[in-house]
Amino acid sequence: MTSTLDVTVPISVPRSPAAEPILRLRLGPCRLHLVPGDGPAWVSGTYVDKTGLLPLAIGVDGETTTISQRFDATSFSAVSAPPLLDLAIDRGVPLALVIETGAGDNAFDLGGIPIVSLEVKAGAGRFDLDFSRPNPAELRSIELSAGAGQLTARRLANGNFARLHVSAGMAASTIDLSGELTRDGAVRLDAGLASVDVTVPATTAMRLRTKSFAAGTSVSGPIVRDGADYRTPAAVAGAHPLLTVEASIALGELTIRAI
Repeated sequence: MTSTLDVTVPISVPRSPAAEPILRLRLGPCRLHLVPGDGPAWVSGTYVDKTGLLPLAIGVDGETTTISQRFDATSFSAVSAPPLLDLAIDRGVPLALVIETGAGDNAFDLGGIPIVSLEVKAGAGRFDLDFSRPNPAELRSIELSAGAGQLTARRLANGNFARLHVSAGMAASTIDLSGELTRDGAVRLDAGLASVDVTVPATTAMRLRTKSFAAGTSVSGPIVRDGADYRTPAAVAGAHPLLTVEASIALGELTIRAI
């Protein structure tokens, strides 16, 4: 029988002396809500678990702070209403963010949070990532990895990234490159046995090169094809900033949309 105990855990992690502290989130069944904050704690918030079956643990090891759920297969199967993890991250402290999730539905918005490195490892299920506002820090790299299910990444240009790598496995993926593009960026997309849908504003300079094996490619919008390359009008004109995309698809379908 599932417990109806409502456990609310306050969270307060003090500022780290590290120049770029690392925040690692290891989550099972959970709804995550992230917002930029104004201190005084580096990370603050609450964890609400209406089952009492998924206690939260917080550990600090050097420059790395890990926030994780403790659960086993029995508790996982008994959870009908996933806990809510609400976190505010000090907007004045650039950080490296690592998110590891299991199966289930996971959706969160990283808009406005000063991230210098982002790594996401998603299990099966649905995973939805958004940069609703520009990243105030320069993001060196984004690594998005999904096993099976559905991966959606929205307004990625707002992430202010230099390099983006998406490894989709068998996950159907939607990669939205809209947002405020302020510098050149390199994007690599790897997928097998899955569909990949890439969307970009027609006014953005993007050059996409495909390397596919037994995969279909469809194009819509004002995109010029030159062999294995696809370019938006801004890229044809030599405009910058420029997104350079390499897409490697095996036994799947690649859709490229300029809107």
